[in-house]
Amino acid sequence: MLGLFIPCYVRELYFDVAKSSYLVLNRLGYNVEIPKNQTCCGQPFVNSGEETNLPKRMAEVFSKYDEVVGIGSSCVSFTKSQNHLKNIYELTEFLYKDNHFDLAKNYNKKVAFHHSCHSIRHLNLKTPSELNIPFEDKVSKVLGIELNLASRDECCGFGGVYSVKEGYLSYAMGREKLDDLLSTNPDVISGVDMSCLMHLKGIAEKDGDVVEFKHISEIILECLDETL
Repeated sequence: MLGLFIPCYVRELYFDVAKSSYLVLNRLGYNVEIPKNQTCCGQPFVNSGEETNLPKRMAEVFSKYDEVVGIGSSCVSFTKSQNHLKNIYELTEFLYKDNHFDLAKNYNKKVAFHHSCHSIRHLNLKTPSELNIPFEDKVSKVLGIELNLASRDECCGFGGVYSVKEGYLSYAMGREKLDDLLSTNPDVISGVDMSCLMHLKGIAEKDGDVVEFKHISEIILECLDETL
């Protein structure tokens, strides 16, 4: 049995992404359950220097599951770091671990992909440039398509609490990242973290950039529904 962890912002703002993530796992044959009593993982409080028992409570909520899949690398990597819940994986990380490859090989749109900080440096979904070692991109293998990447794997500027406390800097970083991604002339901008995509999409809408944004689960589901 898999438990599906839906971060707060996904549950409140992007429930379609939660639905597509659930359906991807379901289409691939997993028995998935969404515990109704799940709460915030506690990351915003810890990052602000506040004490909270939310990480421990989350571990208790998901303790009955063999494995847990979370939507987004930020909350997943934070939860792992709290040492309460070790059997949790980001969706793409989980699919790669279980050898699900080429899931979107027939996708016919050009995709610019934003690899978020936590997905690269905490979950190792892509080789960070600073390591200067042979490149590997696990996301590309799961999708089975060539991804257009930004020239530099830097932060998009969201950072959760950071975007609230340092709004101008957050915007400037996001604008630079968005320009980098748009320079590849994509049809779609995607990523594993809806938080980063929310930030970039907000800047695009504010500044009048016309481009489609899709979470990786939405791309995979669209392709699975065409082949099943």
